[in-house]
Amino acid sequence: MATDDDTPDGQTRRAILNAARDLFLKNTYANISIRRIADHAKVNSAMIAYYFGSKSGLFREMIRSYLESNIKRANASIGQVDQMTLQEFMRNFYRTVPTELTHLVIRTMLFERGELRDWLLENLMKPAFNTATEIAKDIVDHSGQPINPLVLRTALQSLLVAPKLLQPILMELHPDEIDDTFFDQLAELNALLVAQTFDLE
Repeated sequence: MATDDDTPDGQTRRAILNAARDLFLKNTYANISIRRIADHAKVNSAMIAYYFGSKSGLFREMIRSYLESNIKRANASIGQVDQMTLQEFMRNFYRTVPTELTHLVIRTMLFERGELRDWLLENLMKPAFNTATEIAKDIVDHSGQPINPLVLRTALQSLLVAPKLLQPILMELHPDEIDDTFFDQLAELNALLVAQTFDLE
């Protein structure tokens, strides 16, 4: 049975989304035009408006396509945090979130002003921070330790985001070692450290 992606419409939409990923992740938002995206995707520029409404609509969908599954995984772990849940979440994050996307989000939040930054704040940062806060509260409640959940949340986010920010430098210093196996081992170690510190199963 054909899926939506197998249809001509699905293939065109996917081509545009792939082009957006290639271009937005390597350039600033302002430097990428609809024409450039269309040329990269080998489609008429009107197709971008048809499928995504605008360049900003395409940008938002590109962000969602990478992060939606990670946000769902995080929400599903609220109330049932254990070592394996943390390990699998970290492993999935390291494997599915491109380094360039991490840089793009951080760069936009720090240096941009306007509609896109506001959208990222409301639709990505706040929900992600709220979910991380609930997970941190679960861990603190389970352990009974007098830890500020905000401090723990920030520590957990550091374990996730810092390796992705540092990945280009790590790959330059250790070109033969920074691969999926490295990040799987990192996820295992980080989850173990959290589990041992807070007596998680």
